[in-house]
Amino acid sequence: MNNKLTIILVSFFSTNRIKKILNKINSNNKIIIVENSLSNQFKQYIESNYKNVKVLIPKKNLGNGGGINFAIKKIKTRFALYLDIDVTITQKIIRKLYQVAKQKKQWAIIAPNLRGIKYKREFFIKKNFCPNISEMSFVEGCSLLFNVPVIKKIGLFDEKIFLYYEENDLFFRCLKKNKKILMLNNVYVKHTNNSGSDKKYDKYIDDIRNWHLMWSKFYYYKKNFSFLRGILETYKSFISSFIKTIYYYLIKKKEFKKYYNRFSGLLNSYIGKQSWKRVKIRHENI
Repeated sequence: MNNKLTIILVSFFSTNRIKKILNKINSNNKIIIVENSLSNQFKQYIESNYKNVKVLIPKKNLGNGGGINFAIKKIKTRFALYLDIDVTITQKIIRKLYQVAKQKKQWAIIAPNLRGIKYKREFFIKKNFCPNISEMSFVEGCSLLFNVPVIKKIGLFDEKIFLYYEENDLFFRCLKKNKKILMLNNVYVKHTNNSGSDKKYDKYIDDIRNWHLMWSKFYYYKKNFSFLRGILETYKSFISSFIKTIYYYLIKKKEFKKYYNRFSGLLNSYIGKQSWKRVKIRHENI
């Protein structure tokens, strides 16, 4: 078992998807799962079936960034590999990330490339600044290898952000501290962009995702730039979601809920309220 690398997963009613990713990762890897549903039954099931996995139960649902923070504060290894639970990854990719981590210096985050995604030119600070590795200002957050001591000094994820833009905020602080974000150009993972929860819970999760998408967008720009920049980045969405909320109120309930939650999330962020909206799901047998 690698004593310098811990794999981190954050789960929320995700038993089926968690089992799929655990079955694809070599059992020699040390894995921590933060279970945001607070289910001790999930913990007992996973730990009894996967001996290399430890499940941590926080006191409340911490969201994605908060869940990663919770795990990083517990681990003893120098490196931590966070994976979305709908990422397809292989042991070969894990080894390549680890090899680069050992060789390079002054980095905070290393990420594989993402199949099906073409990064905008503006995200490259130095394309191929060394063979097959680019220095980036932004990478997709589904698979991130952290240099734990460096990330702790930078400050981990902002736990005021429950979902969305937590990576943008962390990347912004890494660059301010002159700590590199690296991408392995020729190493690819696949991300299916599913919810982090099992499919049967999607109807509960969609409202939360839409609400936090807009709350977090304004908060990120206000925090790191200015209140005015936040308004400029979001006012079109505010107007659009307000109009569509009214339009869909009587004719299409699903679309109404989508735009109502976007409007509500943005309004709450504008007036300075915390990201309070959470989903409530009843626990079921595993």
